[in-house]
Amino acid sequence: MNYYELTEYLEIEDGSQLHYFEEMADLIESDEHIDHDALQTLFSEVDRDIAASLLDDYFNDITSGLPEEQSELFSLLDQIRMELTGIIRNISEDDPEPFLHFTDRFYRFRNWYVYDTEVSVLERDVSDGGSDREYIQSVRDAIATARAGKISGDEYAFDFSTALDYDIDYYAMSFSDLIDSSDEIDEE
Repeated sequence: MNYYELTEYLEIEDGSQLHYFEEMADLIESDEHIDHDALQTLFSEVDRDIAASLLDDYFNDITSGLPEEQSELFSLLDQIRMELTGIIRNISEDDPEPFLHFTDRFYRFRNWYVYDTEVSVLERDVSDGGSDREYIQSVRDAIATARAGKISGDEYAFDFSTALDYDIDYYAMSFSDLIDSSDEIDEE
């Protein structure tokens, strides 16, 4: 997708109109390839605080659906969240380089999340005489399967081990963000 196709897909005029959770979810979860340049243009137009808040909301939403035994994946996704939100919150109007860095990290996350990973999913058949079924999904799809299983009562086992190989470059957090993050943990 080029920039024009991306804004059409998100049903916005330009990046300054990226305001809703659903738009961020669509941006992250789309099956379509999105050009790096299209993402960079979009992110150069967004309100950075709104984008960071949308990313926080998105990561909180997906991690709330993780199976309890997936603490390593939860931790990794939380680190990715902190990296992305830290970078975008600290972008200065005077320095365009962080837009490129943020776009690179977002692009890398999106590819890892939607395309590049293989999660082994075992669907357990609890009926008499049924057989279990094993298949491969992306991280995105495996998390969706886990969430659907909680609603439907279907039983699944997930092996995210191959998806845990994701390097975090760095993330920048302001002191107030660190306190807010600590407060959220205390409330749980």
